[in-house]
This record gives sequence, C-alpha cells and structure tokens, in this order.
Amino acid sequence: HAVDLGLDAHVARLTVESGKTPLLDENLETILFSGIKTHNIIVGKENFHGRETELWDCPHNLSLQMMFQSLESLEETENYDLFQSFFLYPVGYVTGLLAKKRNKPLISCIVGNDVNKDFFSPEKVAVCKSGLDNSDFVVGLSTDLIQLANALSPIRERSCVIYNSVEIPEDSWVPRPQPDGPVKIGCAGIFKYAKGLPYLFKAIANLSKRWDIVLDLRGLLRDSEKETFYKTLSENLIEQKVTLCEPLPHEAISEWLRTLDIFVLPSVTEGCPNILMEALAAGVPTVASQVGAVPDLICNGVSGLLVPPGDSAALAQAIEQFLSNNALAVRLGAAAREKMRKFSREKERDDWRKVYRRFMEI
Repeated sequence: HAVDLGLDAHVARLTVESGKTPLLDENLETILFSGIKTHNIIVGKENFHGRETELWDCPHNLSLQMMFQSLESLEETENYDLFQSFFLYPVGYVTGLLAKKRNKPLISCIVGNDVNKDFFSPEKVAVCKSGLDNSDFVVGLSTDLIQLANALSPIRERSCVIYNSVEIPEDSWVPRPQPDGPVKIGCAGIFKYAKGLPYLFKAIANLSKRWDIVLDLRGLLRDSEKETFYKTLSENLIEQKVTLCEPLPHEAISEWLRTLDIFVLPSVTEGCPNILMEALAAGVPTVASQVGAVPDLICNGVSGLLVPPGDSAALAQAIEQFLSNNALAVRLGAAAREKMRKFSREKERDDWRKVYRRFMEI
C-alpha cells in the first residue's frame, strides 16, 4: 500500500534466537521481497543457565538492546522520515525510543494482544505505556482498544480506528434445504484463552440435549490451553461432537465457511477478527461475543447475534435462535454479507492514506 502511494517503504523483520549471540555487524540480511526492501535482523537472547540471576538481570535485556542498536544502525544508513510499528511490545517500545532519540515521527499500531493481554502484565505494562507516550499517532483496530489504551496514556486526541478489510466472495452461503446430518457449527483461529472455547463447549453441551450438533474447529491450539481444552471437553461429555483440524490455507476458508450451518466466535477479548469478517462476508449466520471491534462489525439482531463475553448460557440461547428459525438465519446472513461491503480494501487504504498525510506529502 505504501509503495502504491509512491513511498519508499522498508520492512524490518526482527527474530530472536537462543544460543550464540549474533554480532551486530553480522546480524542483518537485506533482501527484496515482492519489490519491498526487507531487512531480516537476528538478535540474541540472555542466557542465565549455570548461574544465579542478579537483581539487575532481565531475561529480555539483551534482545531489546540489540533490537534498538540494530534499528539505529539501519536508520543511520537509510535516514528514514517516518517510523511505523506493529504491536507495542517489544517493537513499539524499542522503536518509540529510537524515534524520540532521532527526532523522527512514529505511528504505532495497536491490536488485541497489546491492550487486552500485555496491559495486564506487570512486566510489560510500563514498556507499553512508553510505546504509547513516544508515539506521534496511534492506530487501533477498534474503539474499545483505543479507549483502554487511553486509560494508560492520553492518546485519544492523536489516534484513530482503522478496521481490517475483507473481500466479498462471489459465492454466498445458502442453507441446506434438508439437513442430511447433524447441525455443523464452526469456529476458527489460534485457540488460546482469548478465544473463549470453554464457553462454546458448555453451550454445545447444553444444546446437545435438544439438537444433533457437531463443532468443527479449524486452527492451532496453544500448548498453554491444551489442558483446559481437553478437560472442558471431557467434563461436558462432548469429545465425540468436536473435531480439531489444522488451519486452512486462506483460499480455502470461504469454501469451508459455506459448509457450516452457523459460525460462532466466543472470544473474551478481540481486536478486529479477520475470520469473523470472512464469515460475515460469506453470509454465514453468525454469533459472536460483544468485544473489540465485533459490535462495529455486527448489528445485533440485524446482521448477526451478539452475546456478552464469558457467558455460555447466552451463547447457547443465541445459537438456538438460529437453530429454531431458519428464516432468521437466512435474513441475518444476507444482511451481514451486505454490511461487509463497507469494510473494503479501498476504504482501509484511504484511511491509512489520511494518516500518512499527517506526516508527509503524498
């Protein structure tokens, strides 16, 4: 997008490696990737094995220091006019320090994990605040994220919301005229605490007393969530109703969505979820938690059904509305597909163009 605007855009890709610490004059490889100059930078990681840690020791000190030094060396060579960081920790924090030192403007982008996870980490909240304080402008994926970020650092007057965009697939979801098997409910993503799967499992167990249902999960299950995942399945006696499959390639997502009867996103926190936007764009009847940008994507009762986060009873009730009212499912699915036309790639790019114009001539 930046290149299309006539800007000379570079990408710094930072990777942390354990073991031997790379040298600063050996840790940079610059390549052209899709016509964009991409700087692959490897930084080391502190190693405390074999000795007791001291009061001043920090497991991330070396990595953050090398990030800063590597980016500063790159800046001295390239002489950038503007920095843009994605995520407050660690890159936004480090880039913020560099931008202020070099007297260059910084645009920071905040997403779900920044605000909904790192803000509640005593080890990270101070560096997140530093990243916000040092930003000249902040772009968030939802009003909710901007509001919480503003509670940590006063950014409201120097921020805006830019939603993700979605393409409308040519083929739309259509209901099965006569279901030839159980009702198929789907959910996809990186399955971690934020995605709220235990509440969906409880809802499925509740509904299974009255409906023949299966749950199709597509994505990766975080190691930290495996114990809760399998324990909740077992406690609710629904192991046979739930399948977990590998993530689909992006080009296959729309087709998979059209095989579902209902799509559900039971998250307890969110940014602006792409998979939800794709389900809505496909016209799939959708139930989602009222978090992050979700209330901006779904008008409750018009283009989908919204429920409070962490409420399995409300989740079951909303799903059952679709199960018992096929006409409602069809109507809300069609309205969702139409609403997603407002979240076009052109709209997203135009919003970013307005942000860049604050700092440079385009």
